Parts: sequence; C-alpha cells; structure tokens
Amino acid sequence: MILRHPEKSKRRGRISNSRKDLRRARRPQTRSSNRKFLLFMAFVCLCGLGGGALWLWWPTLVASADGWLKGQDSFLVKEIIIVGNRRSSRKEIVEALELTPRQLIFSFNLKETQDRVRSLPFVRDIRIRRRWPDRLEIVVKERQPKALLYLGKLYLVDRQGLIIAPAPEDEKLDFPLINGASSSKWQNQPEVRSRLLEKAIKLLLVWEKMGQKWPEKVAQIVPDEVYGLTVFTTDKDWELQLGLDSFDEHLRRWRQVLAVLGESAMAVKYFDCAGNDSVVVGLRSQTIVGDVNVEEHGQK
Repeated sequence: MILRHPEKSKRRGRISNSRKDLRRARRPQTRSSNRKFLLFMAFVCLCGLGGGALWLWWPTLVASADGWLKGQDSFLVKEIIIVGNRRSSRKEIVEALELTPRQLIFSFNLKETQDRVRSLPFVRDIRIRRRWPDRLEIVVKERQPKALLYLGKLYLVDRQGLIIAPAPEDEKLDFPLINGASSSKWQNQPEVRSRLLEKAIKLLLVWEKMGQKWPEKVAQIVPDEVYGLTVFTTDKDWELQLGLDSFDEHLRRWRQVLAVLGESAMAVKYFDCAGNDSVVVGLRSQTIVGDVNVEEHGQK
C-alpha cells in the first residue's frame, strides 16, 4: 500500500487564489497611479494649448464676429429713448454716450457710459438699459435748483447746497437769491462757502415747510459767517436776522411778534430774531426801537 502526501501532488511554488489576492492587495498601485497622472498631465497640456490658441486668436475672432454682425445689420443701436431730462438736452446726453457709428448694442462698457452721462451738470443719477436687439432706454434724474447764488454772475444751487451750473441767460428764473459775498472771498474759502450755502438752503426748506400760507416769501438771503443769515422778504420788504441755526424757533417767534404788532408791523424795517428769547424790532423812520418781548404779551 502506497501512501502519498497531498501536498506532493501540487506544483512547487504554486499558490492559491486567496493568497494571490492578498499579495496583490498589498502591492503598491504604482502602475495605475502613473497612468492617471499621465492622463491628467495630458489633459492640462491640451487645455493650456487650447487656451493659448484662443488667447492668440481671440482678437481676430472678435473682429470677425463684429464685422459679420455689422454687415448683417444685427444688434446695431438704432433707437435711443431718453426720459426725465428737463434741463439736460438730448444732444448733450447722446454726445456723452460716445457711441461709435454702427455701434453694437453689447460692445460698449455700460458703467463707464453711465459715469460719463452722470458727470453732466444737471444729472443727479442715470440708468441705461439695453433693450434687445437695437434700443437703448435712458432714465435721467436731474438735480433740481433751489436758489440762485451770485458770485460775479448767477449760479443755480440745488437743495443740498451744491452749485449746479451757471444760470441760463435766456430763462426767467424765480428762485431766492443768495448774495452778499465777494467772488474772490468765497473762492478762497470754499469750506466757509459750502457751510453758509448749506445753512441758506436749510433755511429755505424750513421756510417752505412753515410758511406755506404766509404772504411773505424769501426774496434774498445774505449769509455772513459772524452775523448769520439775513433774509429779505418779498411782500413787505422786511429784513429778518435769523442767525445760523434754530431757524424754525426764530421764525416762530417772528410770527408771534407780527401777531402782536398787527397793522403796526407795516412801519417795521427789520426784525432781529437771532436772540435767545426776544425779538428786536427796528422802524423804518428810526434806527432802533427797543425789544419786543414775546413772553410779556403772552405769546410764548
């Protein structure tokens, strides 16, 4: 009887499938990693070559597309609609657009164009919209004049106290006049000028709010850095000295004094309302007539 060992029948060096899998799992994946890296580098090189070619040929492509569209009469700016402009002429707005002949509607910088139009004197804000395929719509918000400023010649001033532009010579303007400072003095003191202009406009706004039913309107304001604002009215040609602040309180005391004086107010030349609790009244025939104390007449 011959006995054989089971392992003797197997070929020397042969291993089972389970051992092969184990050894393969432990072996580093160098070949697969190298292949992925090479594929990635090839993709990067192709993208770089494609991007470089596109960068080199881009101006030519753009010029070709531009010429083709213009030749086809497509997307050209054919209509410009402007609304909201009363003092800014259509001509100066269109010139500020700086559109070229046969301008394509998408081939200009919208922000730069809006900034150019916004730099016009009367333009406070501007909105430009492209309406495909060939129309521009422009909505203008203008700065509204609130007063006239005299500095050698007349200038329009807006409600923020900023100088807009020289007043048109061919237009009849019905605005209060801010006067009394020499051109050289205000040009040499821009901070003082700006502060006094803001004060004058603030006074006009307070008067507009309080004096809607008053027969007297502001004809002229004379600003002074030391003495404040002096107002000349339209109806009775009164002179009101109102200081540099608390305009509503000073005007309220002035109206109380008018109510006390009644018809006698016709003889008054000026009212000094800049004091803390009294109004000084000066008659036309005399220089000064004492104080009129509001509290004494029960008008506080």
